[in-house]
Amino acid sequence: MQYIKQLDSLRAIAVLLVVISHWIPKKFMIHILPTGQVGVDMFFVLSGFLITAILFNAREKAVLKGVTSSTIIKSFYIRRALRIFPIYYITIIVLYQLGPSTGTAIREAFIYFATYTSNFYFFSIGKWDGIVSHLWSLAVEEQYYLIWPWIVLWCRKKYMLPMIILFIAIGIGSQWLLGDVGKARVLTFTSFDAFGLGSLLAWVITYKINSFKKFYQILSIISIVVFCYAIMSFTLQSWHVLSIRTTTSILTLWIVAFIYKNKESDSYVFNYFWNNQFLIFIGKISYGIYLYHLILPTLITSAFIEPYFNDYLIELFSLKYPLLLVLIENTIIVISFSWLSYRLVELPFLSLKKHFQYVTGTGNNSRSLKTE
Repeated sequence: MQYIKQLDSLRAIAVLLVVISHWIPKKFMIHILPTGQVGVDMFFVLSGFLITAILFNAREKAVLKGVTSSTIIKSFYIRRALRIFPIYYITIIVLYQLGPSTGTAIREAFIYFATYTSNFYFFSIGKWDGIVSHLWSLAVEEQYYLIWPWIVLWCRKKYMLPMIILFIAIGIGSQWLLGDVGKARVLTFTSFDAFGLGSLLAWVITYKINSFKKFYQILSIISIVVFCYAIMSFTLQSWHVLSIRTTTSILTLWIVAFIYKNKESDSYVFNYFWNNQFLIFIGKISYGIYLYHLILPTLITSAFIEPYFNDYLIELFSLKYPLLLVLIENTIIVISFSWLSYRLVELPFLSLKKHFQYVTGTGNNSRSLKTE
């Protein structure tokens, strides 16, 4: 699938929502919205769409080239490892070495983080664990990757749509039974609706592209209804029909479909926002921002900068709002570190993807997986 740069802007919005949820004190009104929860679910929908579209594309080309599904699976997991593993394992190994100074049980629970099962760890203890708490969502994504590629590549094409619908139903049904908030939210199958909705769009654009316009129109109507429902539910703080995750996922699906529909648009509004170079930049380094945004402020800002420099800086610039200074410091540190991480660690590993093409001779595979 061709690289869609505007999806990097959507990634940027998702990661900024997560950062806001962790950096802004709970007393501020912005927390009337579950920004972190919404941001994570947006990532799940994006992953479902992109991974499924890539696998569908590889599957179709493999049939023409006579390439086996086993070859595609091998390439998929190697490429995933090159994308995800390097900075993740560097991070958790550094945290393990720091041990108690991180304020977490990283050493005692290291096996969970090393095996991408930290979501089960948090489910079992029934609480979060400081600066490593957000890693549960990365565990959920990796567990999804262990299941979904096998289904896409070995399921007969005529059963693919029912399988996607089944995934969506499992996600919605499990949230009704277990609840959308609290411990159950970290279990992988409660996210299947988000991943499944993204996969549904990938199925439409791969196998039913002539029906995309009608699909988009129906989705737009559904999204208007769901948006009205979301406003009512946020106002009443009651979610009786759809969970927050399902609601967010449907609205995110519409945004992804909108971007796909208008990706070549020269509309001023579309270009000003979705082709915004700053958002695209943030989207490109969003994995690092997500991984580091809780860790670096604690280990650097709180430990070294605030105690020694902030009183002087507040007096020097006559700042009335010390929180603003901390937010600026955190932003500079996290973005700078994430950019360096992207340039020095992520890109060298990503460049190795060219050695593991799904199908030899498919020239745009490395381009399409630039950020996946």
